[in-house]
Amino acid sequence: MDRVLYYSDELNDDFAATRIVRRSVKPNYRYFNRGFLGALGKLIIYRVFVTPIGFVYTKFFKRVTYKNKKVMRGYKNRGCFIYGNHTAYALDAYNPTYLAFPRPADIIVNADATSIRGLKRVMRTLGALPIPDDFHVMSKFNSAVSEAIKKKHWVAVYPEAHIWPYYTGIRNFPSVSFNYPAKLGAPVFAYTMTYKKRNRRKRPKRIVYVDGPFFADEALPQKAAVQKLRDEVYNAMCERSRLSDCEYVEYVYKPKEDENQA
Repeated sequence: MDRVLYYSDELNDDFAATRIVRRSVKPNYRYFNRGFLGALGKLIIYRVFVTPIGFVYTKFFKRVTYKNKKVMRGYKNRGCFIYGNHTAYALDAYNPTYLAFPRPADIIVNADATSIRGLKRVMRTLGALPIPDDFHVMSKFNSAVSEAIKKKHWVAVYPEAHIWPYYTGIRNFPSVSFNYPAKLGAPVFAYTMTYKKRNRRKRPKRIVYVDGPFFADEALPQKAAVQKLRDEVYNAMCERSRLSDCEYVEYVYKPKEDENQA
């Protein structure tokens, strides 16, 4: 056991510790680079630099093993959604790019990811789709997600929303993000990062399992179809998470002080 972290709210506690000053997504925010120069910038930054670096980082530096990738065969010629557990930092950014290749991967992120001055344009080029706080800007975000699927991109979603490093379970997550694949009729895949004990190293080995494809049940009403899709993905991820055999970080529930006083 390396360390112990205490949480009081499974849905909202975050252990990223980035200390980024969050800036809301403005109404004039552009979700995609436009024009020839925008496409060229995407090609150079994303394909020439990010994709090779991500491959080397995941396979040779972090030595991540990917299993059951065969389920994605035949789906790399269309837009898909891929849901993952949020337990790493850079790996959570690189995994979708690795798994979606040769399709581009866009990642739905909190506004923090595009709040760093000078990096907003770079993050957009890398495929970050920040969620706006303003309800009136949500239609623009929704259109961006639809556009990404139409462009045959893979859209990555971390439904747990917040990073819990090395967490070996699957936190309960809402069904709201599954409205997108249900409405767009897009295939859904799940990837689950698991942690296995090493004999000679303190940090565990990472093994990623891919499951799917999952589809929204068109015979059900929209709300029921969304919930069923969420449950299928959640159950698949829970099943895979049981393959972890060690805890590098222990998470312990600790009620807030006001809860104790109550």
